[in-house]
Amino acid sequence: MSEGNSLSEGQPTPEKPTSIRVTKDTRRKLQALKKELGFRNLSALFNYTILEMTKGQTIPPAEYSIVFERLGTKPVIVTGESGAGKTTAVRDLLTRWGGPVFVLDVTDEYKELEKADLGALFSRKWDRGGRFRFVSNPNVEASKGEASAIFGHLNYLKNAGELKQWVIVIEEGHRFAQDANLRALLIEGRKFARKVILVTTDWRVYEGIARVFKPRPWESEIQSGNATN
Repeated sequence: MSEGNSLSEGQPTPEKPTSIRVTKDTRRKLQALKKELGFRNLSALFNYTILEMTKGQTIPPAEYSIVFERLGTKPVIVTGESGAGKTTAVRDLLTRWGGPVFVLDVTDEYKELEKADLGALFSRKWDRGGRFRFVSNPNVEASKGEASAIFGHLNYLKNAGELKQWVIVIEEGHRFAQDANLRALLIEGRKFARKVILVTTDWRVYEGIARVFKPRPWESEIQSGNATN
C-alpha cells in the first residue's frame, strides 16, 4: 500500500456496509411485524429478536461503575419484567450516588426520600439540592396529566441550567411513552442533568435514545423478600 493510501496511525479501518438479501414477501412480513409490535424501524425489531433469543443475556446489569462512572451523564434505562428488581436496583444506585435526586415515584416505593406535592415541586429552589419524590395519583390518566406537567417543568429548569447536579428517575416509563417532554428530557439528558434514569418494563419505545440495563441477578431475590416492593 502506498503512503498516500495508508491510514493514519491509530485510525480505525472503516467498516464496510453490510446488506442482508431478503425476498419481497419476507420484507413485507417484517414490516407488518414491526408495525404490530410498535418498533420504530427494522433495526430495533432485529435487536429485540436477538435479545429474546439470547434470553436478555446481552443486556448488562445496572452496575454503579458503569451507569454513573463509565457512562458519565448519558441517560439509561433499567428494564425487566414485573418483580425483576428494577426499583431495588435503582434505589441501590441512588444510595451510592448520594447527591441531589428527584424521583417520579409512581407506586410509592422510594420512602427513604422526602415526599413533595405538586405545589412544593414547582416552588422549590432546585439549585439548593435535595433528595425528594413526587407520588403520582393512582388513577392512570390522572398520573399522566401530573407527569406531563412535571416533565414540562423539568424542561424549563433544564433551560435555566438548574439540573446539572441532579439525578432524575422516572418510574413506570412505559406509561408516559407518548409524552414529548419526557422524550426531550431523555434525548438532551446528558447535557443538562447528572443522570436521567428511566425504569420501565418495555424499553422498545425508547430504543436508541438511552443505554439499556437490567437489574443484577440477585435484585429480584431482594425484592421478593421486601414487603414494600
